[in-house]
Amino acid sequence: MSSEVDYLIIGSGVNGTSIAHTLITQGYTVSVLDRSADGFVAPDGASHDLNKIVRADYTDPNYCTLAKEAISRWRSSPVLSPFYHEVGVFFRSSDQGQIFKAEKGSSGGGEGTSAEEYVENGVKHAALQRDEHLELATPGKSLGSKAFKLENDSQVKEIFKRVTCQGGNKVELGVGMSGMGKTQTGYFNPRGGWAEANNACRALLSHAISLGVRVHPNCTVTSFTYSSSSNPTKITGVRTASGQIFSAKNIVIAAGAWTSDLLTTLSSSSAFGKPIEKASKWMTRPSAQCVAILRLTPSEAESLRNTPVIINFSSGFYQFEPVFIAGLKEWHIKIAYHSNGYLYPKPPVECNGSFPCFQDSVASKSNLMGDREIGSEAFQAERGEDVGYEMAESTIPSNRLDSMLFELAQIYPTIANKDRVVTTRVCWYSDTLDENWIIDTLSNHLNSSEQEKKPQGEGKGEGEGGKVKGLGENVWIVSGDSGHAYKFLPMIGDLFATISGLFPNTRKLDLENFTFKHQAKLHKIKQKGEKVKNADSNRFDATKQKFTINNLKSHHEGQNLRARL
Repeated sequence: MSSEVDYLIIGSGVNGTSIAHTLITQGYTVSVLDRSADGFVAPDGASHDLNKIVRADYTDPNYCTLAKEAISRWRSSPVLSPFYHEVGVFFRSSDQGQIFKAEKGSSGGGEGTSAEEYVENGVKHAALQRDEHLELATPGKSLGSKAFKLENDSQVKEIFKRVTCQGGNKVELGVGMSGMGKTQTGYFNPRGGWAEANNACRALLSHAISLGVRVHPNCTVTSFTYSSSSNPTKITGVRTASGQIFSAKNIVIAAGAWTSDLLTTLSSSSAFGKPIEKASKWMTRPSAQCVAILRLTPSEAESLRNTPVIINFSSGFYQFEPVFIAGLKEWHIKIAYHSNGYLYPKPPVECNGSFPCFQDSVASKSNLMGDREIGSEAFQAERGEDVGYEMAESTIPSNRLDSMLFELAQIYPTIANKDRVVTTRVCWYSDTLDENWIIDTLSNHLNSSEQEKKPQGEGKGEGEGGKVKGLGENVWIVSGDSGHAYKFLPMIGDLFATISGLFPNTRKLDLENFTFKHQAKLHKIKQKGEKVKNADSNRFDATKQKFTINNLKSHHEGQNLRARL
């Protein structure tokens, strides 16, 4: 048994790492457990990635404020700044002259939100006067220019002049980058870019370790430990699959896409009364997202270096500049979709040092579900109350990679070849209905307070009634990233400290949005058939239209779009 610490954190991804770093700087004793071989974020975790988008033009005031402060820290932190690349973020609609119109009252960004309105909102929120004091430049440099609407193709050529002026390298802009102000719209925000996801996360946790955080690898948590086995009144720690016991005054579950399954396992004790068998009742569930990595030649990479992140907000497709992989001595470029995601594959309990590819989706579904398709009676019976989440399909379509390469061809046609593909991978989100995160105690969970255990000698005996009153008050759930949390690596720890009462709410954030209570309200709204408004991160909904090569050119219009990452 380990000695008791102030905080025990389960998970060393973006949430766990950020919280551990903040707590250790405040003088608390902190231990971190992870299922990985080295204790850092596991290879199949979302934070174990090549790169992530960093931008601050959220319409939601909570995330807009937090993101602007986070970017200032990305610029100035001695630990994180080496892994931040402020190349700007380029937003575009479509290349077919189609300006999308969201469904009236949909979750895609308000009633009748058009592409023009999307752009206007992006430019506006990127430069709100109320947040100017939060935007600090890189030491010794000045801030980049403010976001601006793209009115013509000359602006695009200026932004991508490294590409357009080096035609000898045989990389050119595609048709998707033309017609700005005529057949499509967009905007450019120079005050954003991308971060080296795995590298930055490891660097911050390494710094936390140097300050005193203890990291324990190969730890798969299987149960809570309690103050008394016969009369449990408090959770005192956790037990792992190997039998190790870790004790703590407070526990933080920051398990990402593994959260719902882990909580279902941990709540199986009689101390919780009736087991919570449906993972969806935890108000968050995993979704499998699609990423592909392509190989470039050194000359191609040179012409694309320092180019902006590009987001097609009509489809959810996005891409980065090339990154040099020192171990392979190769240049790689990442492309991906930000969508409603897929049910399969599901996050595995075991950590085998790798991540699943697109092909693993169908096999995973067959192993776990048989032939039941999404929408079928058998599927709905298994799904239980998990009716609020929009899913594209149960498994990743066989032509998903083709659709990604088609999107890339609209930007850089000469590199959109299948023979360049190094690998595909699944990146799991932990989704909530409105993409607000959950940072709340286990005791506040709706199902945790349905019943309360009666005192000994009154009515039912121990373990036969409801849960122990107040059980889980010292257990924090930090999850629901919804695909837009990584950019907040410098800030999530501060947000946790604010919500848990360690820091004052000087940023005037609406903390109610981070609660189980808030998510429970949304589930009731959704179950009534009503629409739920997202925090901001609008994703492409493939349930409205299937991907085929024949219709890819016209799939932008009339979608419930979710493209802001």
